[in-house]
Amino acid sequence: MKLTFPHMGNVYISVKALLDTIGTDYYMPPPWSRDNMQRGINNSPEFMCLPFKKILGDFIDGLEHGADTILFGESCGRCRMNYYGDLQTKILRDMGYRFDYIHLNLSSLTYGEIMSKLGPLFKGTGKALAVSAVTSAVRTIFAVDGLYRAACFVRCRESVKGSTDSIMLEFEEQAGRARGFAETRLALSEARVKLSRVATDARADPVKIGIVGEIFMLSDMFSNLEIEKKLGGMGAFAVNTMSVSEWMKKHFIRAMLPVKPRDKAVAAAQKYMRAKDIGGHGIYTVGNAELMCRSGFDGIIQVYPFTCMPEITAQPALGEISEKNGTPVMTLILDEMTSETGYVTRLEAFTDMLKMKKEKSSAS
Repeated sequence: MKLTFPHMGNVYISVKALLDTIGTDYYMPPPWSRDNMQRGINNSPEFMCLPFKKILGDFIDGLEHGADTILFGESCGRCRMNYYGDLQTKILRDMGYRFDYIHLNLSSLTYGEIMSKLGPLFKGTGKALAVSAVTSAVRTIFAVDGLYRAACFVRCRESVKGSTDSIMLEFEEQAGRARGFAETRLALSEARVKLSRVATDARADPVKIGIVGEIFMLSDMFSNLEIEKKLGGMGAFAVNTMSVSEWMKKHFIRAMLPVKPRDKAVAAAQKYMRAKDIGGHGIYTVGNAELMCRSGFDGIIQVYPFTCMPEITAQPALGEISEKNGTPVMTLILDEMTSETGYVTRLEAFTDMLKMKKEKSSAS
């Protein structure tokens, strides 16, 4: 067996460490590949969303590099991700590829689901090691997301521009070379120490921007054109509400608790949607936007792929939230035709507007 899997932001760091630990042969597509994206675009239905096209491109790359098994997660509910596996499998088989397909049900992800679906990967591996490896993978997802959040906090306050980006680039290169969890933890530890030593401006008072939207676009830096990094470079503190670790809290850890805690975001969205689910993560887009406005965020940015129905459904509610709270909201809809220059211009204009609004409020 030779496994391949698609990229979704920095999750590859945990998946790679897991596969190295249990000794599974694999091919990992490069995290940043315009060639792979173009392959996916060329072989996808025109109006499928950007995540579908990027994932398909990674599959093609993996199969062309000798992989015979695909690992991917699917969902359920009112989102086209439900059909990704079936449609992508048909496209790939029509292209002449032959492979096995391992899909995880992301809507009911439990240890039992993971151990059952990943059984072929754990052949020859003791149950104790398998459980330990999966647990370490989950912990690594949280640790990596924590590092990226810390980078966002430091980036907008750094005295020497580019210091944070240099550290994170070095971390990504080191994590790519790491073999197993021990080396990955070492890379994380070293990066955290370096970030803590970055010189910052104690007088800095950056505008605080919350980012809401579709989870793939918010998690995958290639797809969202590095929005957190760009905002940080503009002097804004970006807070991503839909990271993979946040998803794990809601759909993995929460599911294992005997008593389910109240979901504040879903509760906050009820006055606008009157539903607990509108497909995808649209309900969290609405709820998190409301909660961040209440918490004094200076602005909100919604990011989603072109034709994403759950986010289209959520978008009108953001207008109500903006008017009610007096918090500016901007929506960015991305596809393969998005101009990075125009994208940056919109981010700059929005950030500058928030800074002027904050200065005016402080002066009055």
